[in-house]
Amino acid sequence: MRVLHLSNVIGEKKGGGIHEVVSNLYRYQKNYKLEPHVWYPGNIEDADSFRLDKNIKCLDTYGDVKFGLVKDLFKPISEEVDKFDILHQHGLWMPVSMLSKKLKKKTNIKKVVQTHGFLMPYSRNLSKLKKDLIFLIYERSNIESSDMLVACAKEEAIVLRNLFPNKNIAIIPNGISDEFFNTENKTKIFKRKKRMLFLSQIIPVKGLERIIKCFKEIGVNNFLDWEFIIAGYEDLQYKRILENMITDFGLNDVVKFIGPKFGLDKIQAFDNTDIFLLPSYSENFGIVVAEALSRGIPVLTTKGTPWGELESNNCGFWVDNTDLGIKNGIIQILQSSEKELKEMGLRGKKLISEKYLWSKCTQKTSEMYQWMINGGQKPSFINNF
Repeated sequence: MRVLHLSNVIGEKKGGGIHEVVSNLYRYQKNYKLEPHVWYPGNIEDADSFRLDKNIKCLDTYGDVKFGLVKDLFKPISEEVDKFDILHQHGLWMPVSMLSKKLKKKTNIKKVVQTHGFLMPYSRNLSKLKKDLIFLIYERSNIESSDMLVACAKEEAIVLRNLFPNKNIAIIPNGISDEFFNTENKTKIFKRKKRMLFLSQIIPVKGLERIIKCFKEIGVNNFLDWEFIIAGYEDLQYKRILENMITDFGLNDVVKFIGPKFGLDKIQAFDNTDIFLLPSYSENFGIVVAEALSRGIPVLTTKGTPWGELESNNCGFWVDNTDLGIKNGIIQILQSSEKELKEMGLRGKKLISEKYLWSKCTQKTSEMYQWMINGGQKPSFINNF
């Protein structure tokens, strides 16, 4: 079965969660007798980070690549497209959606749209007028042309059901690579202090200012044995706001920025941590939560993320999506012993091994494709929420 992944973006520096999903699906789908291809607006260097082969195609664009106005929109459909069995679109709000709609109309290929949280309320309300206009002009009709929608969690599936009540919706979580899960890290550092870690894009939706405010309210003296490490690519304007808060609150000895981390450096950042913090206002999944748990690190995150399993599996703290909720969670961390945190981490690692490895998540995409093409018994993860 030939699968065309049509992605808004590719590249570790540009793509964030979408890059993680597309690159891992590409690698793991080969194990399920699938032939995946990836098309995206961008430069071939973006794909080098996961060493794509001849099945990669970067689409030429008019103007800046980041606007995604692909030239194929204005060209006849190539014979190449007729050879695909499945079109799997990733992300919304860019002209790639118009290309997706065009490919479906001209070839009647079976089509999946994976929205990656872009229709969740918080995300939808960012640049709301612009997105409402795009939704009216082409995005709604693009999604309506699909045969299947994919959500990462039940919360996202419910949002999609409310918007598109007649669509088939599959819940397929994002995953962790077997390599990331199994890599043995022999380079653990000696820590003078216990460590909290944030590792993601440093952008306003992540809510880092809420952590800094909580530190101030709880009292700097309560963090003498702790350090809070912030890793990731920065929105420079947002970072300056955070740095000013850190200085004003007297937290320069507690909070440190260390830049982005990838590969083994990323694993080492997790492995040299006692607790992972993700104070996001909204996440459709939050892959870094799964990454932290896979390395045996407990997590604190908000109910703006779909991680209720932190509570049900006792592997972290799933707190109210408010300043007070985060503050109470941090106080719980300060009151927890190292032994308690380590035991939480071990339970989290078990959860990931049972449910969130890419080898298992990719099997679901294969089952979904097969059902879309051949029919038969519907997989249990489709329309079951």
